[in-house]
Amino acid sequence: MTVLEKDMIAVRLNTSPLVRSVATLGCLLGRMMPVRKGAPLFFFYPFFHVGGAEKVHAAIVRCFAGEHPWVFFTKKSANDGFLPLFGTKARLCNLWQLLKYGYPLSVGIMAGFINKHDKPIVFGCNSLFYYLLLPYLRKEARCIDLIHAFGGGSEHFSLGVAERLDARIAINERTVNDLKAQYRANGMSDSLENRIVLIENSVDVPDELSPKMRGTTLKALYVGRGSEEKRVHLVGRVASRCRQRGIPVDVVIVGDALQAVEEPDRVNCTFLGEISDQEQLQAVYRDADLLLLTSSREGFPMVIMEAMAFGVVPVSTTVGGIPSHVHSGTNGWLVPEAADEGEIVDRMCEMAAAMCEERDLLEKLSRNAYSYAKKHFSGESFCAAYRGLLLGERC
Repeated sequence: MTVLEKDMIAVRLNTSPLVRSVATLGCLLGRMMPVRKGAPLFFFYPFFHVGGAEKVHAAIVRCFAGEHPWVFFTKKSANDGFLPLFGTKARLCNLWQLLKYGYPLSVGIMAGFINKHDKPIVFGCNSLFYYLLLPYLRKEARCIDLIHAFGGGSEHFSLGVAERLDARIAINERTVNDLKAQYRANGMSDSLENRIVLIENSVDVPDELSPKMRGTTLKALYVGRGSEEKRVHLVGRVASRCRQRGIPVDVVIVGDALQAVEEPDRVNCTFLGEISDQEQLQAVYRDADLLLLTSSREGFPMVIMEAMAFGVVPVSTTVGGIPSHVHSGTNGWLVPEAADEGEIVDRMCEMAAAMCEERDLLEKLSRNAYSYAKKHFSGESFCAAYRGLLLGERC
């Protein structure tokens, strides 16, 4: 049984008489918990380890630092690399063991605690616990979620509580359209489509693009996890294929992805491991020429935004919202997502070879990537949009 199948079973049983009775008991216990002063603002995220989604989640929390929000983590994090990014003013609660293994009592306790507050605001992303919690919240609670992309599973186990959500945030137009299509396919009310809100992510973009000290060998970068959908083994194959063909490209891999690269290809890659220090990561971007992204699914990954902000030219598959921002031959290169793995590797090697030979074009694409990031990703409106949606503040 897959993880998604288990999650769907939990969703179906969540309001059964037995589960409801245990959760009701939990609600009574939750109401006995003391309430400290502060805004009734609650966030539910799975992790605080190193990852693109986690970086977005932390940025959202920092937008509400003045409100001292509650932040609950609902799964075991692989490391605490990005925990500091959530700031020092939020009330961070790493109670994943109690929340996960204490279900359904834990859902009731949390609901009881939240329901003690007047007009609570509850926000969640990628967390099954959050969606199991929603049916037990008082009707005055304002409930909002964030969907990074289709394919991770949350779009399925959240569907049953879509009507309880006052707003759903998507980070790109493709996910907006995917949500609308899902609603229509399931015969859901047209009014739910009006609750979908587009808020694109943002990153820090330098005021100016630092000149790159390009040598005879270019540096191609991968930054991210070694999870299945990232297909990091293809990055390793690109490294080996370039070496075999004499293409002067060094492949550098940042992240916990060593095991995701096939053993014969590891000798052709440089592994830097996870980098949680942002200045150190920025130094890696400044030193890189190309970004390799071989994913089978994405929303719009932070790594592309960060790389383009430092003039790194993305070479990516056409998944998720990437084609909306990366334009092949203008500020990056794209490989059709329908291509088989062998073709993806070949195409990326060809693009790397072209960048080695056509340095003027590489410089042009690098400047264009930076300019695009400067215009589209350094959004001062990011916090304003989230505060407006959650707190009703005007932008």
